[in-house]
Parts: sequence; C-alpha cells; structure tokens
Amino acid sequence: MKSFSLQFKLNLIITLLLLGLLLTWAVSVIKNAREDVLAEVESTTNLVMHLLDAEIAHYMTDFAWLAHKQDGQINIFRLEELTNIRHLKVDFFDMRGQLRESNRSTRIVHTGEDPPKWFVSLLDISSVLNEPKRKHIALNGRAIGELVITPDPSFELREIWDDTSGLLAIVGLFGLSVLLFVYWTVRATFKPVKQIIHGLNQIERGEYQSRLPGFEQIELSEISDKFNSMASTLEQSIRNNHRLTQQIIHLQEEERKKLARDLHDEIGQYLTAVHVDASALVAAKKLSIARESAQAIAQITRQMMVTIQDILARLRPRVLDELGLSLALAELIHHWRDRNRGIMVVNAISNHLSPPDEAIAVTVYRILQECLTNISKHAAATRVTIEVNETPQGLYLMIADDGRGFDPRVQSRGYGLAGMQERVEGLMGAMQISSVPGQGTRIEVRFQTIQGFQEAAK
Repeated sequence: MKSFSLQFKLNLIITLLLLGLLLTWAVSVIKNAREDVLAEVESTTNLVMHLLDAEIAHYMTDFAWLAHKQDGQINIFRLEELTNIRHLKVDFFDMRGQLRESNRSTRIVHTGEDPPKWFVSLLDISSVLNEPKRKHIALNGRAIGELVITPDPSFELREIWDDTSGLLAIVGLFGLSVLLFVYWTVRATFKPVKQIIHGLNQIERGEYQSRLPGFEQIELSEISDKFNSMASTLEQSIRNNHRLTQQIIHLQEEERKKLARDLHDEIGQYLTAVHVDASALVAAKKLSIARESAQAIAQITRQMMVTIQDILARLRPRVLDELGLSLALAELIHHWRDRNRGIMVVNAISNHLSPPDEAIAVTVYRILQECLTNISKHAAATRVTIEVNETPQGLYLMIADDGRGFDPRVQSRGYGLAGMQERVEGLMGAMQISSVPGQGTRIEVRFQTIQGFQEAAK
C-alpha cells in the first residue's frame, strides 16, 4: 500500500473496521435468530406432545371420541382445533397410512414477506425441518395409527425476517452515513495538506514569499507557523545573501581600485624616481654625483619594500606563516592597543594552539581584526576581553566588550558581522552574536578540529 495516499489508507481502514463491525453484528443477529427459531419450534413441539399425551390418557377412560363427524369419520384428536399452532404441522395417519386428521386441513395464509433463500441458508435449520417426530398410538393393546409432528418454522422465519430486514436497512443506512461522514471528515482534514504541498512547491520554485494560512487543527496550525517562520527566514537569508554578494563584489572592486591606485601612485612614483636616479647615475661624470644617485635609489628601494609589505599584509597576513596563529593574534592585539590606549585589553590567548587549517587560521585572524576595528569605531568601550583556546571539539574564539552594543534583530547595512558569519558557516563553524544596547557585545566563534572539518567538507 506504499503507492496509496494516507487519505485513501485511512478511508480504507475505517471502512474495513466498520464492515467488520457490521459483519460481526450480522453474525450475532443470525445466530440469535437461529437459536430463537430452534427454541420456539422445540418448545412448541414439547407442548403439543404433552397435550397429545393428555388427550390419549383421556381417551383411555372416555370413549366419547367414538362419535362420528358429520362426514361419517371419527374425530379422535380434534387436530383441526390446533390450527393456531403455526410452528408445527400435526398429522394423524391410520394403520393403512391414510391421513385421518391434521391441524392444517385448511391453508393458513402468511401475512409476512417470504425470507430470501440466503437468509434461510444462513440460519441453517434444515436439520430441524428434516427430523419430524413420530408417535405410535395404541388403545387396549391395538395399534390404531401414528401421529407425525413436523416442524414448520416458516411463520417464525417471516417474523424474524421482517424484524431483521428493517434493522438491516437501518444499520445499512447508518453505516453508509458513517462512511460518508468519515470520508468528508478525512477529506476536510487532509485539505490543508494539499495547501502545505502547494506552499512547498512554491518554495522549491524560488517563491520564498509564499505563506500558509492559519489552520484550525492544532497540529496543522503548528506546521503552518513553522512553515511561515521557515519561509520568512529563508526569504531573509536569500535577501541577505544577495546583498552580501553585491557587497562582496563591491568590496572586491574597491580593493582592486585601491591596489591599482597604490601601485600607480606609490610604486609608480618610486619606479619613476629610480629611473631618474639611475639615468643620472649613468650620466654622472663625477663620483660624488653618482654616489648621491645610488643613495637615492637605495632609499627609494627601502620605501618600496615597506609599501609592498603593507599591500601584501592587506592581501594576506604574513605573520601567520612566520609566527603562527597565537603570536600573530598577539601581535595584532599589540598594534591595536598602541592605537587605542584608552581601552583596557584582557588577553587570554593560549600559547599552545595546534596549527589549524589554513583557511580557519586566516578566518580567525580576520574576525579578530574586524571586531577590533568595529570596537574602535563604534563601540565606545573601555574594556575588551579576548579569549582564544583549543577545546576537544575544536578552536574557540571569544571577543567581548562593554561598549554601547546594538540590537542584533535590526538589519545592518554593513558587511562586517554578516560577512564574518557567512565566512564561519562556510568553514563548517558556528558563530553566536550576543548584544544588548548599552550593555556591550559578545561574539563567540567555534570551529571543528581539522579532522572533523575535513570530514564535514567531504
């Protein structure tokens, strides 16, 4: 039944349960009807047998029964007076096998509807109908005939069928009504599922503004709330990603322009000066003039080296390769402290950090660099706490200040925090920002171990 829908399965299960209950009830009704018929026939047969025995005992002492009927026949048992006994056919046969008396001398008309054959077959009373009771009659030691009592449950069957057929009709209508109600209820209950599927299809097509209406059912209402929250978060995330992408492209272009300007304005000027001094050195006829040009070239070269180192530092922190992560972070904090002497820095950087993945090391360095820049520009803090250590789960970084803080729910136009979070999540890490206006900011970053990072990146 894997290919069937849940709605169809529920309807089918409830239908089968209801049919099972109806079948059980029908079996119980038929069983009770059979017992009633058999009991009625048996009790009537016993009653008639007792009556006939009493009549026979009476005839032994009173011979009034020898009186002839108007047609000349002798009426022994007066069976025609037992026509009201509907469940039995009582016949008296003489010794020659001729019918002398019967309680069915006249045909009794049935008022009820004949029960169908399948109903009679289910009652299974054929064994009773095929077993008539016989009683030999003898007077003064001489056999005079035989009484044959044959069960006739047709009247009882008609009565039972009349009662049962009406009850079956009522139960059938009730069962059909229940099935229709269940079908309508299940259909109405599963109607929101189609709306949920439609909403998911819209999300799949990129229509992130799709929302579900509120449902009356508590469970579906919770699903609707979660779906709308997910869609809102996804829509916001996609919008932020687009904004971040645009900002990253803008920053890249700005960085390229700055590098191009630095190369043109500074390196270009240095090279022009070197070219001029070199030309003067070539054309110099005096040693003193040549020495001055050579000294100028040496000085310009040193300035070019400093400028190039600054450019390379902006592209990639060289101290990471030279000193390692711990000392590189310590040096970054030392230079920042020199520029911000009014802020107390609590440095808790472990000196025994295992060499992390290169991308993680650069990210940690850039995050601390960005956080320190933001603190100096916006926080107005008096105290900064920096903690970097290694846990069994991986690398842990924490930066906290006592500055003015901000509301994390308010979307910032800057790239800093959002860019850092995207960068951390891209490296399978987790970043948590806690800030309250007027009470400072706390940023925690956790990275997996190198082995965990490599396994997650596969």
